Amino acid sequence: MEGGATIRTRRQKLGQHFLRDARIGRAIVEALPASPARVIEIGPGQGALTGLLLERFPRVRAVELDPRLAASLAGRLGGPAGLEVVTADALTVDLDQLTGGERWSVAGNLPYSVGTPIIRRLIERHEVVAAVVVMVQLEVARRLVAGPGDPDRGFLSVLTEMHGGAELLFSVPPSCFNPPPRVTSAVVRMAPRAAAAPPEVVSRALALAADGFSHRRKKLLNALPIAAARGDLAASLPAVGLDAAMRPQEVPVAGWLALARALPGPPEGA
Repeated sequence: MEGGATIRTRRQKLGQHFLRDARIGRAIVEALPASPARVIEIGPGQGALTGLLLERFPRVRAVELDPRLAASLAGRLGGPAGLEVVTADALTVDLDQLTGGERWSVAGNLPYSVGTPIIRRLIERHEVVAAVVVMVQLEVARRLVAGPGDPDRGFLSVLTEMHGGAELLFSVPPSCFNPPPRVTSAVVRMAPRAAAAPPEVVSRALALAADGFSHRRKKLLNALPIAAARGDLAASLPAVGLDAAMRPQEVPVAGWLALARALPGPPEGA
């Protein structure tokens, strides 16, 4: 009894709610591409999605943080030959070692508390991550897919768009989970790709976007006080087709990249 209480407490801290609706699980599986024929599942828990993945894909590598859930997963599913269970934290696991340098699709019902940082890790690794179909909190899903001008657009939107974008497939009500969460979830799909600019330009563009969204209610000319001098901004914004009166959430990825190229770099050693 005490061990079960410990697992429940750990699950609650992670914001983990186990999927119990097989229809949702099948929809996630079907949203994955047929190739590559291998899937990394993040947070398999009791295996509700794992078994469905194994029906379609010959190889499933499940990454589970809880050692007791990891140890019992294969037995719970009847010891399938295509299943490999890795006891690790998806936030820190070495992706090169986990994938063996091959491209894998990734699926999972991500814990609410760590869903965003896990997604950020995955979408930046297109060389080993072919596709991502995951369940997250609906609020996070809306930020992932928010385009220029959308009130939900923020830094996560720009980062996601920079690496291929995302699409919201469908929402999932609390009744589909055990225990039921207090919020609605959603399934999103991403196909990571290389950014359309050299790494140093991408890094600079993301730094500008991060600075801008920290002052999201201000106009661009006033929203980037750290990243660039006012005079440089005043000259560079119209030169790259951006209006100084625009707000950060109105700027497309191409605009952040163009601004990164146009503005003088930070002082050496800064």
